[in-house]
Amino acid sequence: MLQPAFDRANRVLRVTITGIFASADMEALDHLVIDALAREGLMRGIFDYSDVEAFAVPTSRLIQRAQQPAIMRDRVIVASRVQGGEGARAFGRYQREAGEREAIIVPTLEEAYKVLHLRRPRFEPFDGL
Repeated sequence: MLQPAFDRANRVLRVTITGIFASADMEALDHLVIDALAREGLMRGIFDYSDVEAFAVPTSRLIQRAQQPAIMRDRVIVASRVQGGEGARAFGRYQREAGEREAIIVPTLEEAYKVLHLRRPRFEPFDGL
């Protein structure tokens, strides 16, 4: 499940992902980010996978997506507590091999806020889905 929220003052889209992350979720996430950028303009992103229980995206699909240009340039990924960030690190490796800029991977949402220098962020639900 994808739960988007937007902090207009800091221009940050935060998407909380829960449950099992499958190929359809990856497609929905891409569409959500494209929609957010079209509606709100340039922004940074936090993709919070901390409550993802499992990743069900085939490696071939992960590689294919990583080789495409990143939709959002400045992004931070909060690693899954269960998976330990291995999926995010693998995606980053595939991006680097394709010459793309990798996202920053952190262990907690608080660390993501620090990386983006957010003080008292005010996220409001984003109805992009």
